[in-house]
Amino acid sequence: MRKRLRAFTLIELLVVIAIIALLISILLPSLSRARELSKRLVCASNIKGVGTSAKIYANENNEKWMIPGFDQNRINNGGIDYLKSDEGPGDPPNDPGEVGYYRWQQSYSKVGDQAGSPEVSVTRAFWMLVRSGDVTVKQFVCPSAGDNEDETENLDNYYDFMAYKNISYGYQVPFGPRDTQPREGTDNRQVLAADKGPFYTPVAGLPWEGQDGTKLTLNSSPKDWRQYNSNNHGGKGNGEGQNALFADGHANFGKTPTIGIDSDNIYTLMEDDWSFELYNIIHGLTAHESPDTNPYPGQSALGDDANSYSSTDTLIYP
Repeated sequence: MRKRLRAFTLIELLVVIAIIALLISILLPSLSRARELSKRLVCASNIKGVGTSAKIYANENNEKWMIPGFDQNRINNGGIDYLKSDEGPGDPPNDPGEVGYYRWQQSYSKVGDQAGSPEVSVTRAFWMLVRSGDVTVKQFVCPSAGDNEDETENLDNYYDFMAYKNISYGYQVPFGPRDTQPREGTDNRQVLAADKGPFYTPVAGLPWEGQDGTKLTLNSSPKDWRQYNSNNHGGKGNGEGQNALFADGHANFGKTPTIGIDSDNIYTLMEDDWSFELYNIIHGLTAHESPDTNPYPGQSALGDDANSYSSTDTLIYP
């Protein structure tokens, strides 16, 4: 007598497929989230490594972190043009603040009859570590950001990254008085580098409002702060936060940009009445919005005089 082989019926097969599809739909978001958290850890490791290299650099350079040469006389007289202007689509990268602007040309500080450079990209500071061999170009790419590794072959022939998409991190704007420049001895709570900010190009009239239309405060939810965070972790207008490098060399992920000293917003400048209005610390002005030409961190933060600056103001750019 022949045995009858039992097979799945069509209905049973469909049920199994439905269960598998359900399990996949449940697990995929978790796997995606785990992948993003892993990338975030790599990003933190990258920027911490940059901080370690910066400290090694400082030990050999009078305790100063990387500062590309610029005309010191322009600090209170016109400033250094490090800001990218609002270009239209397709315009060539030829603004002084554009990453890669005249990257083959060295930036000179004022020495003898050398006029010095009034136009310097902030990211040239990071390239100083690349040229010294302390870090690689790959280390400046956050895996969450969608940026691409710089493909420059002869690193010593250049003084900046190729383009904005080749670097994922910003630096404390170094073109100001000594007290606002990255250096050893800075308050350990000071943020000196972080995921690049959301204000590379000019932004007019930031509302600083949450989803309910009220002004953001330190008690506002991280979700309400997302449009003001770095775009690296979540995309434009939906940033979940940023990895930040502090002066003592440790790196930490903050869910809002208000992670500097006294809850200073690391992507904005303090306003001149910041000591009376908390909003002027946690909101402040983007560098493009400032009434001063090419402002440095903390400029006029304590009054109308250009020399009245706050040395605790972090301004990460780009």
